[in-house]
This record gives sequence, structure tokens and C-alpha cells, in this order.
Amino acid sequence: MLASIFYRQLRHYIGNTVEVATSSDLFVGVLHEVTDEIIRLTETAPGYESNLDIITIPLDQINYVRVDNVQ
Repeated sequence: MLASIFYRQLRHYIGNTVEVATSSDLFVGVLHEVTDEIIRLTETAPGYESNLDIITIPLDQINYVRVDNVQ
């Protein structure tokens, strides 16, 4: 039940910049897709080239999500 609420809440933030923490990584990027199993975001890799990476994270691996409301 909690996973269902989490999934529905995340869908409201599609298009916003989010910070997503797992037990081993921290990702910052624009949230593009939310399903009942995964989220996808576009992360800007810091550095000279500034490549855009598509990151797929399983919902059950997420420890927290922080939404940047500045937009």
C-alpha cells in the first residue's frame, strides 16, 4: 500500500528536478517517467562534457526523494 502511495505522489513531480538517494548512490536530475516499479530521470553528469545520462532506479531501492520546487 505504501508503495502505491509513493508511486502516485512521484507522478506529480514529472518534469521537476529531483534528488534521489539509494543506499549506494545519489542522483540529481529531471524526473521523466514513473511506473509502479521504476523511475527514470535525466542526470547531468558534472564535468567538461556535461553528458546527459538516463538513469533508471527501481522504486524499492529508493531511500528518499527531494524535489526542487524552485522551477
